[in-house]
Amino acid sequence: MVFPIVGGDGKPTGYDIENSLRFNDADLHYLERTFDSSGSQRTFTVSCWIKRSELSTGNNTIWAAAPSNGGQLSLQFNSSDQLILREYNTTDEEVLNLVTSGLFRDPAAWYHIVAAVDTTDGTASNRAKLYVNGTLQALGTATYPNQNYDLLMNNTTNTGKFFVGNETYASTSAVFDGYIAEFYIINNSQLAPTSFGETDDNGVWIPTDASGDLTFGHNGVYLEFKQTGTSQNSSGIGADTSGNDEHFAVA
Repeated sequence: MVFPIVGGDGKPTGYDIENSLRFNDADLHYLERTFDSSGSQRTFTVSCWIKRSELSTGNNTIWAAAPSNGGQLSLQFNSSDQLILREYNTTDEEVLNLVTSGLFRDPAAWYHIVAAVDTTDGTASNRAKLYVNGTLQALGTATYPNQNYDLLMNNTTNTGKFFVGNETYASTSAVFDGYIAEFYIINNSQLAPTSFGETDDNGVWIPTDASGDLTFGHNGVYLEFKQTGTSQNSSGIGADTSGNDEHFAVA
């Protein structure tokens, strides 16, 4: 997959995304990594480009963070093709639930999705934001976490894990079906989508070469999907090229 990239002045930027990872939900394949250092549970950003291959199925999970004793923070599509950022904690209490008003039903489209969180903010609606193709999404449902709430991102207790393309601990009903590219986890910063993309002269949202301008923080990750190996190292499909060497395992 290659995006035709031009800059805001209409000139080529010289940046193409050449790789993506294909997820087939029937194969139950996904990536996972155990949180092995203390990153922020209050302030972080997750950015990726996705292309859907299956619509209206429900629990089509792009990514999730979860401990082994229950609860999860996840980004997924529901059966109505709305995008949902949600966390229920280990006692099954819903502490975050953002459901977009808009529907995402174009299987030919690439969507850039940014989930930007900062529970330290004094304004509830600023504590979690969902952007698609550079636009802050209108919400049909909005439940925000309490100020300074510790979410399940970077939770190192009870073998906390982060999953790409699935939710908690090898679920067989929530695997993503489609393509994912340019996957970023940024810790300790709530970033706007302009940290990862821009609008060209035709009004189209396009990616930029962002990695050299970002501070990834503890557990920060950049997955480019350049490799083909199945080991959890720099030669694997889940190789982290952020410089943190937080490589993902192929499950």
